[in-house]
Amino acid sequence: MKPKTVALFVVLGIVVLLLPHVGGKYYAHLFSLVFVNVILAASLRPSLLCGQLNIGHSAFMSIGAYTSALLAKKLGLPFELSLLCGAGLATLVGIGMGYPALRLRGVYFAMVTVAFVEVIRLIAQLWVSLTRGMSGLSAIPKPSILGLVLDTKTEQYYLALGLLVIVLLILYKCERSRLGLIWKSIGMADNLANSLGVNVAGYKLLAFALGCFFAGVAGAFYAHFIRFLFPPEFSFLMATNILVYNFVGGKGSFAGPIVGAVFLSLLSEPFRGSPYETIFFSIAMLLTILLLPGGLVTLPAKLTALRQRGSGAAPSPATVPAGVGVAVQE
Repeated sequence: MKPKTVALFVVLGIVVLLLPHVGGKYYAHLFSLVFVNVILAASLRPSLLCGQLNIGHSAFMSIGAYTSALLAKKLGLPFELSLLCGAGLATLVGIGMGYPALRLRGVYFAMVTVAFVEVIRLIAQLWVSLTRGMSGLSAIPKPSILGLVLDTKTEQYYLALGLLVIVLLILYKCERSRLGLIWKSIGMADNLANSLGVNVAGYKLLAFALGCFFAGVAGAFYAHFIRFLFPPEFSFLMATNILVYNFVGGKGSFAGPIVGAVFLSLLSEPFRGSPYETIFFSIAMLLTILLLPGGLVTLPAKLTALRQRGSGAAPSPATVPAGVGVAVQE
């Protein structure tokens, strides 16, 4: 790793650690939500590597959120256990839904995931006795660690940061391992991978289940952080936003979903909850497709190439060989 890159990561780490103390409660709250979006975007990447257009990630976030919230509120389970139960149920539901659906390809699989989002949203909306429906599930216990309740936004910010680091490390290790190479080979040519003896259906299901688990983790933390759940929050719009994070950031790189989620979450903050948020995401997606097909992660390389092209287009007189002038005079 280059010294400049190391220095950049060190500075970025210091900024992230000191942010709540410098920016106050608002920035601690905002960036905790940004971290949730990063977890969601990064956890969708394994499915995208396998070539599956998954537009149902918000459904598994919803399952994790409601499961953890209800277990903590109704049964008094500690946060750590309720979070794992929410993520585990999201994984089980994902396996049950993905086992038959992952045999579909392209737009057909995408349509199934879209329908699944609506099914989960309607269950949360109509099962009033359990989820309180459109009235919303409120008074969810705050997150805690080893029995210590995290009352302040700063403490909850560091919990979100810790969860983010753990998730990214696991996903990075998976992608850089033999497992990640198999996922990429399936995404490039699943028929060829199948002919070489790769269990394509099994590896697709593993990628899908892993994404469901971490989506459940993000949902569980979100429930205890916001302390109020409302079924329309986990709609098709949120699912498409998670997908847009990957494409705008750049789905060809592990850093792509991270960059896309941070960039779009911060820039769309003034429009959050309004119809303009959808317009903003649509414009961002369109501009990325037209100007940066590889995503925002390719922007530094593009700028470097343009700078080099500009400096080489008109060479200065000092760089012109002396013999050229003599030839012209002759």
